[in-house]
Amino acid sequence: MYCSRCYGLLLEGFVQIVTYGKSIQEAAVVNISYNMPDASKSLQDDRTSASNVCKDEIKDPSLHPWGGLTTTRDGSLTLLDCYACTKTLKGLQIVFDSARLRERERRMLYPDACGGGDRGWISQSIPSYGRVHGMREICALHTARLSSDSLVDFWSALGEETTRSLFRMKEEDFIERLMHRFDNKRFCRDCRRNVLREFKELKRARKEPRCNSDYCVADTAFLYKVSNASVHADWHQTFADSVTSYHHFDWAVGTGEGKCDIQEFENVGLNGSAQITGLDLGGLNACFITLRAWKLDGRCTELSVKAHALKGEECMHRRLTVADGFVSITTGDSIQRFFEHAEEAEEEEDDDSLDKDGNDLDGECSLPQKHAKSPELAREFLLDASIVIFKEQVLTILALVAISPLSQLLSTIIVFL
Repeated sequence: MYCSRCYGLLLEGFVQIVTYGKSIQEAAVVNISYNMPDASKSLQDDRTSASNVCKDEIKDPSLHPWGGLTTTRDGSLTLLDCYACTKTLKGLQIVFDSARLRERERRMLYPDACGGGDRGWISQSIPSYGRVHGMREICALHTARLSSDSLVDFWSALGEETTRSLFRMKEEDFIERLMHRFDNKRFCRDCRRNVLREFKELKRARKEPRCNSDYCVADTAFLYKVSNASVHADWHQTFADSVTSYHHFDWAVGTGEGKCDIQEFENVGLNGSAQITGLDLGGLNACFITLRAWKLDGRCTELSVKAHALKGEECMHRRLTVADGFVSITTGDSIQRFFEHAEEAEEEEDDDSLDKDGNDLDGECSLPQKHAKSPELAREFLLDASIVIFKEQVLTILALVAISPLSQLLSTIIVFL
């Protein structure tokens, strides 16, 4: 009677019950091995050994993490012996009443979950067939958009260790979800490649952090740093053979590519770096550094890099971290703004899936979309997608919290059996 996602979370809860049951059995074995010469005889009855561990610890099933549920060695679901192996039915009645109470509380707290308010399930669409033919059924809990305030309230109730883990994800899992967003946005091969290139740059940026609170410096033609008051460029790695192949270098700073309206072109000889201070770049949206490398034969190679003004925002390189096989993200200014940013990105994605008349777009989409044709758009998409991906991870835990009391339903089934 539960939708696919609720059922999946219920199975996940069952795995945790199995793990809990094994921990009880292991504790019982350790206890028995120290007190009995022949421990193998006692292992023939798992229920007795588990009961020795729990009978003095658990009195109220509502306080137990799984409502009094545990498993035997073969994985069969059962109740703790302190409830099931009693001389009266009082223990079973306590489990039964506790399960019904928690079920009522769940329906009050999460009315959009399975069965809440007699709501039906909602079909997820298959892109090639529109929204009519559902690939799998999910209840309203997994489709309703929670407000940012609701998510912030939920977040505030979590512990620090839990919140930290929710903003950390295995790299392969992150890439899988990123690919799913590519499909939703109908990204072409070039746009996908651009985004993945920027993702790889995150690993390098961690080793060579160059962005600051003023400017993001993402181009890789040569190294550079820009603040509101200074510009520093270093090209010695780009032109490692400068002594034998080049005559001199000119560099300039401007408000556009190739422009020199902030600093005129300056001949710095064969120096591999240059710097200028005492500037006032706070009002700019971008700053460009242009380098001209003059060869001995008179030919010139011109390179230009762009620094993006952040204006109080944090750039992608300071928000996202890829290290040791994990992807991590920071909340930015506040957790409230984080969830609001995710909501804005999701609304934009919904707009892209509709035509101007509000009709669903199936198959190839002719609607102009903000794809990742440029490095700037690729970085913007990667950050937006990352925020949505980690928000979805928060929602998964929220759904698990909503479904976890359903373990009490299993308690009720055991009682009837």
